[in-house]
Amino acid sequence: MNTIGTPPARTERGASAAPAGTAGAGMWTGTGSSATFTWLHTPENGRARGLVVLAPPAGREHVQGYRALRQLAMLLTGAGYCVARVSYRGVGDSHALRPGDDLLQEWLRNVLDAAQQAREVCGIEELPVYGIGYRVGAGLLSMLSEHFDHVIAWEPVSGKAFANQWSRLRRATLPEIPTGDGVDLMGLWLTDAQAEQLARIPDPRRLAQLPPGVEVYREADQPRAKVMYGVESLDVRVHYDVLEDLLRRLPRPGLVPFTGAGRGPARNEFLAGDGVLCAEEVVAVDPAGYPGILTGPVAGQVPDRTGGRGPAASPGAAGRRGAESSPEVTAAATADATAQAAGGAIAPWPGKPVTFFAPGASEPRDGSGLWPETARRLAGRGVVSLRADRDGAGDRALLWSDRDPNPYRYLNAQALREQARWLGERFRTDVVATVLCSGAWATLRATREPAGLPAQALILINQNEWRMHQGFFDGLRPSYDGDAKLRAKSTSAAADAAPSGGRAAAPAHGGAGSVHGACRSRCADAARGVLSDAGTWATARLAEGKQVASHALRHRTPEPVWNLMARNPSASIPDHVLERASHGRRVVLLVGPQDEERYRETTADRAVSRLQRRGRQIAERYVPAVDHSVLSRTARNQIARQLDELFDQWKAQ
Repeated sequence: MNTIGTPPARTERGASAAPAGTAGAGMWTGTGSSATFTWLHTPENGRARGLVVLAPPAGREHVQGYRALRQLAMLLTGAGYCVARVSYRGVGDSHALRPGDDLLQEWLRNVLDAAQQAREVCGIEELPVYGIGYRVGAGLLSMLSEHFDHVIAWEPVSGKAFANQWSRLRRATLPEIPTGDGVDLMGLWLTDAQAEQLARIPDPRRLAQLPPGVEVYREADQPRAKVMYGVESLDVRVHYDVLEDLLRRLPRPGLVPFTGAGRGPARNEFLAGDGVLCAEEVVAVDPAGYPGILTGPVAGQVPDRTGGRGPAASPGAAGRRGAESSPEVTAAATADATAQAAGGAIAPWPGKPVTFFAPGASEPRDGSGLWPETARRLAGRGVVSLRADRDGAGDRALLWSDRDPNPYRYLNAQALREQARWLGERFRTDVVATVLCSGAWATLRATREPAGLPAQALILINQNEWRMHQGFFDGLRPSYDGDAKLRAKSTSAAADAAPSGGRAAAPAHGGAGSVHGACRSRCADAARGVLSDAGTWATARLAEGKQVASHALRHRTPEPVWNLMARNPSASIPDHVLERASHGRRVVLLVGPQDEERYRETTADRAVSRLQRRGRQIAERYVPAVDHSVLSRTARNQIARQLDELFDQWKAQ
């Protein structure tokens, strides 16, 4: 199999002795700030038919299609294939594209490097290699078809169509968030040049001639197909009939033993912004084994006053040494320290905390790329971070689970508690929760339970739901079913097209009886219509009255009366929740404009004011130009500035 560029370096540091297995294991492909992340799956019986490379969608579609590709990978592994789920630069846990990178050449190289590495670590260099590309991944694999024995282009879309769809969606759904420079595709930001390079990825269906060995697979029912990649993450539904059809289309050569370790490098080292040597390691968070990535500076470096990094020493000595050194000496010392530190343990700088991230909904740990870029930036500032999947999400999803679980559930609170405890026991410093939306809910829920949350601080981003009872959200869960909406629409269309069965049509023959019967039927229908309209009107007026009364109660009640009411948790849920959360810990609420109205409507702002007067370390920051899910590049820049400031000022207790 040919590759583009230099093959990835082979290093087994941190790898387990056991093969990845059906559930799979992560590995780094390539090194440094050009590394990509590959998830490898291997058959449990140690025999394989060949390798299948799964090339995913990009941007937000990568998150929405994540579950379908993971389920497909596990089915393929059960059928005897080793499987490599690739992620390109700028997508998922992989490192970001640099502004000067050629997107198309990088992504093509990423696919081939991951495929070559997977063959090597599994010891199946002589076996066939197949590819299944999903959405823009289909076009990429069609461009690389000569490197594969067979390619399935699954629901293909051209890079140009993909960019047009998501840039228009960005403008339509976030018109109030400034776009800034470049091209913002919600979870994928590109320079103008890179957007042009993306546009060169073809839709195989539009090619004058399909490359040899390439097969297009596209469902006839396109609205149904879209439920697997193009709807809100909680609406995504995996269709196993489609996955099994894809499996049947692959060639099935005989099984032979694979001789490799079945796992790749679990550690990657890179230089952060100002030359700080950092590392990221694939970890399993005990006791439940949540798959995750730990990122932070490598031990043996401390900051000095010149901005350089030196060997481990007391902060005071580092400062004195830096003040007396020339820039040349400082640079040399930094290079020496970097060389000495390579291979060392990940550790926070003295006085710095460790943090864990949680995305919104039940999405994979990367949060559409938000948390990997945050982790690497904070690592250069001395902070260690963990991003790990929760039960049922990302690479914690079990086979045959066809949809994301309810994100508002106690299991998520338990997962975050265990991740916080794991960090605290490992590093013996302050633990900070940096969590978004339903991740913030789960964090707050954990603080209310008897087991508590072993964290000294919470940074809650766009937290706007204060009800803490899972049952309330369980009642809403049936609405998160894209197939149900399609079925309802289909049923309605069929009913409209079919002859009316609910009302008897007037008989074709005449007669007074038939006329009177028709009149009575029309009168009865009219009466029912009037009563129904009256009931609807009364219900609507009652709802409006309750809303007005609730608003008046929340915003017009005198402070002494409100404080008295607040003794009852049901009267002021944010008071009750934040009182528990801020007991013995610092709390910062970052509120974007899309969430501000809801934040004030729930009187969370008044709860914060009351708790501040009682001496609690709780603060709120209204951050402009931030969308709720922090998908826009503008929002990410805003949140980055806030987090940089908070962690730069942090002094561990």
